[in-house]
Amino acid sequence: MEPKKRRPPINITIGNKSFELRTSSEFEEELIRKAAKLVTEQIEYRMKNKKGEVNLEEILSMVCLDATVARLKGDYDLRTLKEDVFKNLDTIQNNFQSTTQP
Repeated sequence: MEPKKRRPPINITIGNKSFELRTSSEFEEELIRKAAKLVTEQIEYRMKNKKGEVNLEEILSMVCLDATVARLKGDYDLRTLKEDVFKNLDTIQNNFQSTTQP
């Protein structure tokens, strides 16, 4: 078996800071690039709408909070969807069994 080739590092920018990262796949690279773009957009939006002195630590904290809330909401929505799907599958299966039995 041929050894797995290491992917070259990628460079991303968040705000005005550049980072060199390694990814395990093209899919992961795409996600990282999209995430970096979203974070940068949030930073720029918050800085533009900030009145008075800009505290970058405060802005980054709020961007992190927004991202974490979105992740938790997504996790909750997925869990709820799974529960609904399994409940509906159980209902279908029970109805199917009762109509096929004499």
